Amino acid sequence: MRPIITLTIVGLLSASLLAVVDDLTREPIAQAKEAMKRKAIEQIFPFELEKLETVKTDDTTFYEAMDAEGNIQGIAVESWTDLGYSGRIEILLGVSPEDQKIFSYKVVYHLETPGLGDKIDKDKFKSQFTGRTLDDTNWTVRKDGGDIDELTAATISSRAVADAVVRGLEFINEKYPKSTEE
Repeated sequence: MRPIITLTIVGLLSASLLAVVDDLTREPIAQAKEAMKRKAIEQIFPFELEKLETVKTDDTTFYEAMDAEGNIQGIAVESWTDLGYSGRIEILLGVSPEDQKIFSYKVVYHLETPGLGDKIDKDKFKSQFTGRTLDDTNWTVRKDGGDIDELTAATISSRAVADAVVRGLEFINEKYPKSTEE
């Protein structure tokens, strides 16, 4: 009977300690994640961020990069795809508000193969998306007759990024429709 009581006390103390540590670290972890997201957003825009507004919808989250006067200079959106070689890929996609041309994107989560599929976040691959819009590009890889240069030995990852970019552009087009005065 004595070992049962001892084990019960040790179990309760361990559970209590884990609960306290979880409570103490929850806020710092959330702050660190927000700081990482802010840094990723800063990397996708070709200008300094003066102010950043967050707009949440049922489908995703948008970030409006504004100048000091409150004019939107860029729009970022959280996008994703489940078509990656190793599953889900999550990106932040940044576009200009006037014509929805891509500034850049930043991969914020992936499990792609190191040395192959993880090149989806390298400038050499990402640069081909700069300046493109939803309407002016065939968003399939060249191997499939499209405009996107695939990574050698990582065609699936390349297709997945194109899918995530298209999803992000569609989210932006729905939330921020382009002016008809173009």
